[in-house]
Order: sequence, then structure tokens, then C-alpha cells
Amino acid sequence: MGALGTGSALAGLAGAAIQATDEDAAGATPRQDDGPLLRDLPQVSSRAGRLDHTLAMATTSTVVGGRRLRLDTYNNGLPGEVLRIRPGDRVRILLRNQMVPTGLLPSCDERDKDRNHSDCLPRAQGLPDVDELRKETFATNIHVHGLQVSPGGRSDNMDIRVDPGNSFQYVYDVPKDQPAGLHWYHPHHHGSTTHQAWSGLSGPLIVEGDIDRVPEIAAMRERTVVVSSLRVDANGENPTDFMLPAGDDEGYDALPGVKAERLYPLNGQLRPVARIQPGETQRWRVLNAVPHRELWLRIEGHTLHWIGADGIPFDRTRPVPAIMLAPGNRAEFVVRGGKPGRYRIEAAAYHPGGSRADRPALRLGTLEVTGRQATGRIPDRLVAPRRMPDLPVARHRTITVARDNSGHHGPGPRFLINGRLFDMNRIDVEAEAGTVEEWRFVNEDGYQHPMHIHINPFQIVGAKGVPRGDTSWYTDPGIWWDTHRLPPHGELTVRTYFRPDAPGKTVFHCHVLPHEDHGTMANLLIRPPCRSCHGENN
Repeated sequence: MGALGTGSALAGLAGAAIQATDEDAAGATPRQDDGPLLRDLPQVSSRAGRLDHTLAMATTSTVVGGRRLRLDTYNNGLPGEVLRIRPGDRVRILLRNQMVPTGLLPSCDERDKDRNHSDCLPRAQGLPDVDELRKETFATNIHVHGLQVSPGGRSDNMDIRVDPGNSFQYVYDVPKDQPAGLHWYHPHHHGSTTHQAWSGLSGPLIVEGDIDRVPEIAAMRERTVVVSSLRVDANGENPTDFMLPAGDDEGYDALPGVKAERLYPLNGQLRPVARIQPGETQRWRVLNAVPHRELWLRIEGHTLHWIGADGIPFDRTRPVPAIMLAPGNRAEFVVRGGKPGRYRIEAAAYHPGGSRADRPALRLGTLEVTGRQATGRIPDRLVAPRRMPDLPVARHRTITVARDNSGHHGPGPRFLINGRLFDMNRIDVEAEAGTVEEWRFVNEDGYQHPMHIHINPFQIVGAKGVPRGDTSWYTDPGIWWDTHRLPPHGELTVRTYFRPDAPGKTVFHCHVLPHEDHGTMANLLIRPPCRSCHGENN
């Protein structure tokens, strides 16, 4: 298959695919297992061009769905606070690591090596020892996912490490042309990202700007919704075990096989209820902070009027029946209240293609349409589109993602980039700031690997191998992304512009975090523009 065409054409296909499930929505009835009213997250806003804030990562007792859990949080919140900033702001975040190891198991005694261990950590070639595991699991840092800031120094530097008991002062200078939309902050220390994400460590970061001044948008109620995934054992703790990448659709396995369940809260609440009046329009900003699975997001009986993806607003509204969110993706849309009743908010059932297992529908919450009739308006035109600079393509690259089942790199499969596991001391790709490049991502695996490039968003200019009948692929080149799935045994060609003001070392990786933690990441060195290299600034 070639490029897939415009978003409007795909919206029609997607509507045909799930229309039958929308027909019966008007008769929806109350459900006994509905949770509380969906809460708004606390917010911290910049003032006079500055935001100074402290994020304390600490092990906290919290209640989710009536069950007391002991998880790691930002400032005792699940998820973290909404940080609201503007283009051109200086953001200072003091990160304090106050986490205490939880969910620990003892090391297996070598004399018992022949028994089937489920209550201790085994010793095996390719796995860290227990002390090293515990040390690495609770080291951390911050990635401001979506901000187009420097990747070096005290900014969005992935080499920073903050161990328990230590702190680090981050300073981000947000560019004046930073797009307005939903971004987020989360841990990104290589090796501990998955564990900390399954504790719910994430928080929204909103940049205010041009789209917020569209009159219809400005008049709406705004909801920011974080979809998390919590992994908890019988004690209500996130097990500290050997997390392995896997070839199944959950994207992970563990040693030992600790019995644990996964909860999928919205803003820290299980199956909450969001209220809207008939005819009222609300602006929703939704983040998929789940570290291991995509969400085919829909609201039963309601069209989603899509206005932005991955923190970059559209030039026009795109009505769709559902929006696909890979791990790390964000979607902003308008929903208009329909007939009075209660409607499922869910990740719809989804088949990811190839030989992969079906994803069953996952109920996330309820939309309750109630109250007096309102007359909300949905805009058609939004903001001036973000344009790719009119520059020749400086370089074409091929990036290959593949699975290695050989066991040479340790237990379980590994997922490699260009045949290599991640090495933080190796530069894998060098590019020049101020240039445009095209990257052809080739997926040699049957898993949909969502690839994320730090700092610099991209447009899709070609696709091959999209599963037949799968209407969740939006490859309109007018949409900008910072994270997008690769088709199984297919490819995507993306075009990106490396900002001239953000040179330095950064990374790109699969955003299925159990894959990233075990090798599916590469270092990208963005060299300063040539005029700077040659001393030609003046």
C-alpha cells in the first residue's frame, strides 16, 4: 500500500467499521459498577513567563476503586498535577527522588535452582543480580514528552540519573513557536521506565496558545484525562521483578511469575462518570500513559470531533467515531452531548493485524448525558497549519526494527533497532540541526511498534503494509506526530525537521516501554547547523 490518503477519507472508513455498535447507544442504562464523578486534576500555571515547581517522587498510600494501594507518585497525586505553560516560558522543575523500594522478593537460593520459583528472584545469565535490579528500578529522571526544548544540560537530557535520596534541578526554555496542546512528563531512566509507569508516574503538561483563542473552543468546558495502567500484586504494590520484553500483545513478561493485576484508571479513578448536558460541547484532552498497549478510544453513541494530535493542533476539525492512541499519544477532541442516558467510554475491541491476538474491549468509564438542553458549537476552521520548512531533504535513512529470539542477549525475545540493543554510550544516528530528513522505518516484526522521536515531531509521507480493513491508521501528511505505530511487517516513511536551536544528544525508541527498557532505543546526535560549526555566525 502507498500513502493512505486524507484523514477525512479514513474517518468515513472508520465510521463504517464501528457504526453498528453505535446504533444501540441511546438506550444505555445505569451500571452498578460505575465509579465516582470524574475529577479534575490540580493545576499549576506559569506566571510572568516562569513556572517554578517541585516534583517529589515518593512512595504513597492511595485508594483506587476502593482498594488501598502503595505506589510511587508525583506530589502524592495519581497522576501528577497539570502543568500549564505558554510558548517562551522558562520552566524550572526540582525533581526529588523520595521513592522507597516496594513489591520486593528475596533472591532465590542457588541450592533451590531446580524448583519452580514464584516467590523469589532467580539468577540467570543476562539478568542483573537482585541488588542491581533494586538499585536500577528506583533510579529516575524526567522526560518532557512533546516539548521542543534542548536535549542537553539541565533540560530534556536522557543521561541524567537521580537516585533515591537525591534531587536534580531541571531548567527548560520553551521556544516561542512551541505548538499549543497537550504534552506530558514522565520518568525516562533507561531500565526503570516500565516499572515506574506501572506505578502511575505521569503528568499532563499543557501549552496554551492559538487554538485556545478559537471562540467556540474558548467557551467550552475543558477536561484533561490521563489513562494509566497500574500493576499491583496481592499487597497492593507494584512488584519489583525482572521485566522482560515479550512477543505477545501485552508486550511484556516477568520473572518470577508474580501474580499481579492491571488496573486502568482515568485520572486515578476506576470507571469514573463524566457528565455533560444534552447539546453541550466539551473539549477533551486525553493522554495514553499506559506503557504497553494501544487504546482505540471511543465514546459510545458520540462522534469525536478531533482537533489535535500529540500536542499540535489541526487547521480544521475532523469528525471521527474513534481515535487510536498508541502508548504516549495524545488526542484533543470536542464531544457534544447526545440524548440523555449513559454511554461507555472505552478502548474498543481491536485486532492489531497479522497473527496477533484480538484486543478485547476495555471499559474505562461512563459519559452521562443529563440536565437541561444546551447549544454548544463546534468550530470547523481552527488555526493556521504548522508547515514543514520548504527545504530539500538533506538525508534519507532506513531504520529497521526487528525481533531477536536467539537468547544471545538474555532470557526472552529482544527487539532491536538496526540489529543492535541500546547502548547509552554509542551514537547511532547523526543529523544536522536546521535540516529536513526522511526516515523509512521498516518493521520486520508482527508487533505494532510505536516509534517516538524526542524533541522533533514528524509527518507521515508514506506507508506500506497496513492491515487490511484496519481503519485506525491516520496517515494524512497534514497531521504532525511525535509517536506513531509501525504496521506489522510493514513500514512508515516520516519527514522531520531538526530544530536549529535544539542541537545535542537525544533518543528515539519504541514506546512500548518493556521493549524500550530492554533495548529498542537508539541515540540521535543532532549537530549544530553548519554555519555554527564553521564559525560563520557573524
